[in-house]
Amino acid sequence: MKSVISERWRAAIDPGPGTEARHILWPASFPGTPRARVPAHALAGLLFVTTLCGAFLLYYWADNAQVRYEYRYAALWQTAVIMAVPVLPMWAALKGALRGWKGAWYKLLTAVAWIPSVPASFLVLLVVSQQTRGTYCTGGIHPPERPLADYAVPLCVALALAAGSAAAWLVWVVSRRRARPQDLYRVWLAALLVTLVTTLAPWLESAQTCRTGA
Repeated sequence: MKSVISERWRAAIDPGPGTEARHILWPASFPGTPRARVPAHALAGLLFVTTLCGAFLLYYWADNAQVRYEYRYAALWQTAVIMAVPVLPMWAALKGALRGWKGAWYKLLTAVAWIPSVPASFLVLLVVSQQTRGTYCTGGIHPPERPLADYAVPLCVALALAAGSAAAWLVWVVSRRRARPQDLYRVWLAALLVTLVTTLAPWLESAQTCRTGA
């Protein structure tokens, strides 16, 4: 019985012939389509920034009555609109790379995707970072007793990356090594972003932003 379990365990963790484990644990590498690696990583980065900033906008100021929900909700929509400018063409560029698009039109598409990526990401990160420094704290404000821990964001990022790799590997095993790289990429990215929000949200809600009185 132990030998059977051991063989099944080895079969489960074995990536199979012609496949490297890193290509399953990190599906953005796209082993069969090298041209897709750059837009795949760029798209993942853009969505990661959008999700991270969205989590802060939704949950960080939850304890402050000065920042009503509709303000945070509006800021979230503004962030989504700003980040949609580079995300959508980057998604199209990734799709084109996977389908083998070439020529001047594809180069134009990649340029449209890359040009707004850095300014949009910088703008959103700048706005959120300014808000988390106490932009909304006014009148008799003292340092919070329970501020957001310095290790909260790095820890949640590490957990999200681990969850994404685990989800991709699970899909690879359940599909009996038949899952396409595109499917693994979608699962990996979705698991990463969902885990980031679900693990970071409790930290943000429990952290104090402003404290009035003595």
